[in-house]
Amino acid sequence: MYCITCKPIVEKQLKDEKAIQRIDIDYMTDSVIVEFNSSLITREEIKNRLEKSGYKFVRTTSASS
Repeated sequence: MYCITCKPIVEKQLKDEKAIQRIDIDYMTDSVIVEFNSSLITREEIKNRLEKSGYKFVRTTSASS
């Protein structure tokens, strides 16, 4: 993700999902941070939705509390 046109594409894939709490796109690090309720949606489901838009995942990480 390196341009501003990516943001609406990502948001479109996840916007109707109540489990998504926040989407933060960092163009400097070429990454997307998605905060979500893991009891309502899985990381794999998020990944699958975004891959449908043509994005390739290099890695996924979890935030530690």
